[in-house]
Amino acid sequence: MIKIPELIFLDTNVYLIGAVELESPEGLILQWLGWEAPNDNPVGVIISEELIDQIARVAKRLKNKDWSGEIIGRIWQNLKFCYVQLDDVELAEMEILGVIPREDVGVYLTAKIGQSQCFISANHKLIKVLVQQTGEFECLTPSEFFNKYLNRQWFSLIKGRKDYWAKD
Repeated sequence: MIKIPELIFLDTNVYLIGAVELESPEGLILQWLGWEAPNDNPVGVIISEELIDQIARVAKRLKNKDWSGEIIGRIWQNLKFCYVQLDDVELAEMEILGVIPREDVGVYLTAKIGQSQCFISANHKLIKVLVQQTGEFECLTPSEFFNKYLNRQWFSLIKGRKDYWAKD
């Protein structure tokens, strides 16, 4: 059996798509992590102020302020997370280097500083850059992550089984 990463980074698009489409790969990943109710899944997500700000900004633009608050509330209340503080100097240095698109530097540094084992994003351009330029962590689309680590048959068997994550 493939070992599931213990610490992952979900890009903004994963939270937003998953919150709207619970049966999409993004939504299934969020449910697996405890989106609808906290669970015993030991996998943690890495977050930062930069990521929370992006989620809030885009969610408000797409829907409204209440939806933005609901998404952020679920992250804080239901998911196991590792909060990292970004260094403004490192942010500025990365932007100057220009290796990663300017708008994605904050999310990249969040994953890097949080020592993510897997970076999950629907942004194919960003994933390609991260794999080619840094190679620091596994980079997958939500579908790739789901197919590699959480196939549908497995997910349907364990969905709702609280004891699945219990230690032997």
